[in-house]
Amino acid sequence: MVQTLDRGHLKKLLMEQKTKKHDTGKVLDILPFLTKRTRAIRGQFNNVLGEYIRNISEIDEKDLKNKKSNDFYMVSEENIISELIANEVEFNSDDDKFDFVRFLNQYLFNQDDIQPVHPFLFNYIKLDKAQQNEFGKYARFMSEVLVKDHPEIKSIFTNKDSEDILTELILNKLDTLQENKDKKLDKLKKDHYQPLLPSIAKLYQEDMVYLSRYKDYFLTSFPILTHFYTFMYSCQLIFKFEQFTEADFNSTQPLYFALEWESISKRRKVADELDGFKYIKGKSNNLFPHIHTISQLSYNSFTESFDEENESLSFIPYSELYKLITSEGEEYEKDFLMELNQWINDYSKWAEIEIPGSSDSIPNAFKVLFTCLKEGTSSEVAKKYGENIEDLGAPFLKSRGSLGQVYNIKHDFLLLLTAVSVKDQRMPLNELFAEFEKRGVAFDRYSKKEIITLFDNHNILDKKSDSGDAQYVKPILL
Repeated sequence: MVQTLDRGHLKKLLMEQKTKKHDTGKVLDILPFLTKRTRAIRGQFNNVLGEYIRNISEIDEKDLKNKKSNDFYMVSEENIISELIANEVEFNSDDDKFDFVRFLNQYLFNQDDIQPVHPFLFNYIKLDKAQQNEFGKYARFMSEVLVKDHPEIKSIFTNKDSEDILTELILNKLDTLQENKDKKLDKLKKDHYQPLLPSIAKLYQEDMVYLSRYKDYFLTSFPILTHFYTFMYSCQLIFKFEQFTEADFNSTQPLYFALEWESISKRRKVADELDGFKYIKGKSNNLFPHIHTISQLSYNSFTESFDEENESLSFIPYSELYKLITSEGEEYEKDFLMELNQWINDYSKWAEIEIPGSSDSIPNAFKVLFTCLKEGTSSEVAKKYGENIEDLGAPFLKSRGSLGQVYNIKHDFLLLLTAVSVKDQRMPLNELFAEFEKRGVAFDRYSKKEIITLFDNHNILDKKSDSGDAQYVKPILL
């Protein structure tokens, strides 16, 4: 019989624990959530951006700690960088120079925080030590699953080109950040997060590159767009895991949103048990046991888990693993099922739980193992872990009284989503709604009517007739 599951390593992970604690071992993480819910990300997502951009730029955060860079962060009437820039300009009097320095302080800083007036300045957003662990996880997660090594996105934040003299003066004084030449190699060796949703990552990359052509709009829209994709990526994982072996990780499941200004009823799809946030919230408690179930299953012959020198293992979702198993033929599938049933028995003994039925097929065995993990996992830990989705998604959720929280889109973000979907060529209205759905956002017919009215008011709807197919949405940023 072919050895298919590394049951020996799995036993070692669990059986040697002094308490009944679960461990994913060498399997890559897929989300930055904590089992101790802190709510810190709620309302503070932009604090992640500096570390996120430095990961993309391959710039070492410790460069921010040198003396010259610290001078940049001195917010006072005598800010060093403002003085240095002022020294490059000729003034008629000392009073003029003083006024210019004061203007620069207000232009570049908001209390203790830098105001990025150019994409390069996002590299200078520091991460507080108290937030380093949690927000550092988010930053690394975002860079590894949404961007990876995308050269065009990297160039957005490393290029110092500017169209105005003032910004050029500022950037010329910022020569303290140096690319870590060895960091790229280190990152490739030590990735922490397994990318699972290539379609979402590709759309994010395309939208970012497009927006970067419009600098002023990019500076204000890049943070919320990144926040949205991070949230939607997380919601999609919850949805996909619930589909077990039927999940398609190359597609995005549209989830129903409501517009901020419209009223809704319980009959609307956005408030439905299956189509909106109510479904994601209801299944969020399963996220932790799903991750540990799949992590256990990832100790298999496909990941070469029997090689002790291997630093990390791929996280292989149910559907992908099932495809690999069936591709090896009936004999391998039979052996895998036997090993898996034996592991279910081993785990149930360790967790001191009853096995919930027999497993006569691999898809069924996956579900049985998940049920065991769910029962063997602390319900409080699973609940807190799942609730991270609400903290991350706060700007895209709205409480609707007795209907609870629903997905919500505000006016400005709808226009942003339209801008990146339409880009530079006018687009049929129906095609625009399809582009929204590719990004995980669906609207019912009531919301679509509201959107058409909004587009009309903004003069971005080109009507050829009363037919929906003959209506076109104009580019917004041209």
